[in-house]
Amino acid sequence: MEVEELESKPQAQSSTNATEDARKRMSSTMKALKVTRRPLSQTLQSLKVEQELLQTALMKAKNPNLSKTAGFRLDKLKQFGFGSLAYSSLQAGMQYYMHEDLGYVSYVPLGDSPDSVLVLSDPLCSREKLKEFMDEFLKVKKDPVFLHISHAVACDLADRGYVVNELGVETVIEIQDFEITGNKKQQLKSARNKAQKDGIKVRELHSVDDSLLRALKQISDEWISAKVAGNSEMKFLVRPIIYVDEVDVRRFIAIKDDEIVGFVIFDPMYENGEVVGYIANQLRSNYEKGYSIVDYIILEAMKIFKEEGKRDLSLGFSPMYKVDDGHEFKHSKLLKAHFQFAYEKANYLYNFKNLARHKSQYRPEMKGAREEKIYCAMKTRFFLNRMHSVYTALGLKPMQATVNHLKHVIVDKIKSVFPKRKSAPAITHDCASESDEAK
Repeated sequence: MEVEELESKPQAQSSTNATEDARKRMSSTMKALKVTRRPLSQTLQSLKVEQELLQTALMKAKNPNLSKTAGFRLDKLKQFGFGSLAYSSLQAGMQYYMHEDLGYVSYVPLGDSPDSVLVLSDPLCSREKLKEFMDEFLKVKKDPVFLHISHAVACDLADRGYVVNELGVETVIEIQDFEITGNKKQQLKSARNKAQKDGIKVRELHSVDDSLLRALKQISDEWISAKVAGNSEMKFLVRPIIYVDEVDVRRFIAIKDDEIVGFVIFDPMYENGEVVGYIANQLRSNYEKGYSIVDYIILEAMKIFKEEGKRDLSLGFSPMYKVDDGHEFKHSKLLKAHFQFAYEKANYLYNFKNLARHKSQYRPEMKGAREEKIYCAMKTRFFLNRMHSVYTALGLKPMQATVNHLKHVIVDKIKSVFPKRKSAPAITHDCASESDEAK
């Protein structure tokens, strides 16, 4: 097996020894890596300090006297953070409604009124107290937009008169039952076999020093610059990359010829104080081959997760995919049409189709994987106007992207109608040929 494994043993001492052995092997691997070991640039140092401040708050959360609000959120997260975006509630820039007895929810302002906020996913509270929590929250914020909510929260809001629309699907791997046997998973098997043939190894990072931070940041920057949909990243729904060490977050890297060529960051999902699964939150690679390095990393990491007894691995959200609202909820037909059009025609805004196509390789229709519908909900006023505010909060710029796309379309059309004339070939005189003809 190519992954540095941490053996799961019943005896605490054996587990500790296995962990220490794995760290020693990892340390040896890290020393052999071809990474730049000079001090960080001012920009990267500032990034590191900024990210460490957030993690320091979380570390202090274990001591309520140092950070009561952070401690409260971390406690509720570990109790009720069973949603794939629960950990994303800790990302920078979030605001919170916290109920001392029930839980909390994270959001960002939308700007059109004090009550208008964009809520991130499900509230972090017990399933049994969901209605009670929503009663209290909606007294404080009377005009929220809910994004990336589960079916249970969608039902609660529909009962309150909210309009509920399908937003896409989330692909979830059932770790204990997932296998890559069968012809339908040939692409995954091919990626694994080719990566192994190329000598690529997968290792788990237990800590990130300055040299690793620089290497991961470089890979991420190269990945972003090569994206089809431009050089911007979605935010809010996708937690930004944190390069410094984090609570319960796992990082796996791919190594080729002692160089890091890709990485995947897994955010934890909790239930009753335990990590029960992960979401593959950030996937990056700068290794150009005819197969997916990040898929190989995921497959190798899953071997570890399976041995640890983890339950689910979310591959994340496919926006606008399989949106086909029926009769279960009162929904906006205009918004449904908008989402369907975006998926089919607006991939210049975001790689909707490529994202969904990639996750389909895991065959969610087969045993060991599944798709879950994801919803959004809001009140019935100014749908498209509010969606523009939502896109902005997500870091997307639909108007600018549309204008740029139209410019490219027009330029390509002009080039096709008026192709560039080829210059006439130069006339050369072959003396030998002319002499032969003269004969």
